[in-house]
Amino acid sequence: MKVDETRLLADLEHLGKIGLGPEGGITRRALSREDAAARAYVADRMRAAGLEVRHDEVGNLRGRRKGRDGAAWDSAVPVVMTGSHLDSVPSGGKLDGPLGVVGAVCAIESLNAAGVTTKRPLEVIVFVGEEGSRFRRGTIGSAAVSGHVSVADVLELVDPDGAVYKDALATYGDEGAAIPARAAAGSIHAFVELHVEQGGVLEAAALPIGAVTTIAGLVQRAVTFLGDANHAGATPMNLRHDAFLAAAEWALGIERGAREIGGGVVGTVGKLTVEPGGKNIIPGRVDAICDLRAPTPVLLSALDDYVVSSLHGIGEKRGVELEQQLLQRVEPGPMHELAIVAVQRAAAEAGLGHMRMPSGAIHDALHMAEIAPSSMIFVPSIGGKSHCPTEATDPRHLAQGVAVLAHTLAILANDP
Repeated sequence: MKVDETRLLADLEHLGKIGLGPEGGITRRALSREDAAARAYVADRMRAAGLEVRHDEVGNLRGRRKGRDGAAWDSAVPVVMTGSHLDSVPSGGKLDGPLGVVGAVCAIESLNAAGVTTKRPLEVIVFVGEEGSRFRRGTIGSAAVSGHVSVADVLELVDPDGAVYKDALATYGDEGAAIPARAAAGSIHAFVELHVEQGGVLEAAALPIGAVTTIAGLVQRAVTFLGDANHAGATPMNLRHDAFLAAAEWALGIERGAREIGGGVVGTVGKLTVEPGGKNIIPGRVDAICDLRAPTPVLLSALDDYVVSSLHGIGEKRGVELEQQLLQRVEPGPMHELAIVAVQRAAAEAGLGHMRMPSGAIHDALHMAEIAPSSMIFVPSIGGKSHCPTEATDPRHLAQGVAVLAHTLAILANDP
């Protein structure tokens, strides 16, 4: 099966202009005009590839190719699904999500061109709201498909400006009745998602393909440090209650804890708000959010416990009051050998080097693995860069990822 690399790159280039900012990053919030424009383009590409296109109750865009055993949407035969998302983080890159969407369409076109039919139907799905950059949670579309979150709860989500999800759906301009979002039990045979790695493991190993074995879990906590704002020149060091230094000590402790625990755990403090914010004022308040990730529940709990316990000593030592809140905990998600092995087999038969590896980032495959055998196909990220304007992957690796996806779909849709 040959991949039309020119078509793939043109698709990515087109989507990369929708929501492009002056700094070179892409901003497409879920259910925004930019998100709707990208989705409309993909819908047209789906139809051009011969897919029957529909939408579901939460706004997921879905295109099906029928199998040999029945019609695309009326068949009782379980479907093999693939896809990703089109929304982005603020000022993000052009590959995170879109590769798994237009790459899936190009994979279908490769199967069509090669005359490959499948016993089971194939579905390309565009999940809505994976990044969580607008509403108060991410992986919205896949959580609804898996039943992890109810459709009713999704529709009642509200963004910071007060817009309700069910009303914002009108931005998509969908016509006709929506199909149910939640998948019926046994209706999905397998799911596989193509994605850029967003790290540097494949590049360091000089391998083009990764078969994902697990998706790391996540804990996010918000902590407020309440000190005493005072004059930076007139307040002696021994009389200070510096909220920022308390937060800094906590952040360094997270780094130390992650290194000591090991096993692939990582910890980050990526958001700090310092008040009053004057150059000559001792910070009196700091609001911070930590992001903790680990490949197993035990390791995730170990790091979280370490982070929480460290707060008490810091507050007492620096005379700073502390308030903390658990924002979310997402359990790690193991992938399924059926899908992992299919990816490995596809890569091997394409003559491409590959490795089994975990995903440190959360993806829609996490929820899909709750209801069907799932895995992901990773391709290298240059410099390990992602969620930024410099996100990039060698075009040769992009095309190789699509080729492996096409072959993986054929395997999963035809094997017993």
